[in-house]
Amino acid sequence: MELDLAQVRAFVVTAERRHFSRAAETLFLSQQALSKRIRRLEETLAKPLFLRTNRSVELTEDGERFLPHARELIRAADAALAAMSAAERPLRIDLIDNRLAPMRMLRGLAERDPELRVERGARHGLANALDPLALGEIDVAFGRVHDLGRDLPAELDHRLVRLEPLVALLAPEHPLAGGETIRMTDLRAEGIWLPSLAGPVEWLSYLRRMCAAFDVPIDSSGVSFDLRHTLEQTRYGRKRVTLAGADMELAPDLNLRVLPFDPAPLFPWSVVWRRNGQHPALRRLLTLLGRTSRSTGWCDHDPERSWLPETDQVTLGDASRTRR
Repeated sequence: MELDLAQVRAFVVTAERRHFSRAAETLFLSQQALSKRIRRLEETLAKPLFLRTNRSVELTEDGERFLPHARELIRAADAALAAMSAAERPLRIDLIDNRLAPMRMLRGLAERDPELRVERGARHGLANALDPLALGEIDVAFGRVHDLGRDLPAELDHRLVRLEPLVALLAPEHPLAGGETIRMTDLRAEGIWLPSLAGPVEWLSYLRRMCAAFDVPIDSSGVSFDLRHTLEQTRYGRKRVTLAGADMELAPDLNLRVLPFDPAPLFPWSVVWRRNGQHPALRRLLTLLGRTSRSTGWCDHDPERSWLPETDQVTLGDASRTRR
């Protein structure tokens, strides 16, 4: 019996994401291609690996037993390839989600260094990228380094590169849509609407800290299947105030009002890497990120008109050039 690494990788990612479409997106495959790989792996093993229902994807007992060995197989294969081709392969970067600020930062870097080659992945949060980083499975990750539920491994280093303002999204008919800003205190009765509240642990913790600081409730009622669904409901359905990062690309056809908050909550994006990372492009990327962050003012902010959790203020240091 011989195992196909592409099939094993498809199994591992699906097992970690517990969702076929998200796993397919992570692997840059169609859902049909992903399902075919897993089906062939199950035929090779003569064992069902997943219990499939309309609402969930769960591992069978055989799948649970196979998973740790499958992870080790992928790690060993990746390590072997890295040892032979570190100078040739692209820099492997975890972006959390292709719609968020790190993608915009990468686009800016590509304009300054067209020769920089990267391979993008998404592990749904920095907390999920720490072990792959420490093991050398990826080279770089982006995220908020606090409230991860664990400390950063000692072999990892990090640097703040972007303070991204959060902005309010609301329908033009909303009573607060006519102003130039939305004060946080104006939302104490209505709250911020974030249906089916989900996301990386460091993002959810940030939201809870922010809302507790301003005594603004989070309304997670209702159902949302993706960002577009939330925005459509914000525009045509419930017409509530929701939020997004200022760097996120939004659908212009919905004609939503996009207003800054007062004070402006800033989400701190850091770049995280392995201290002894051997990829030749790693230092090049870090240098370029630092220079671009300073020249474009990615960390500029006015402390009197912005807000950061106390846990994150220690990450500012020399990375932030503060305007007063």
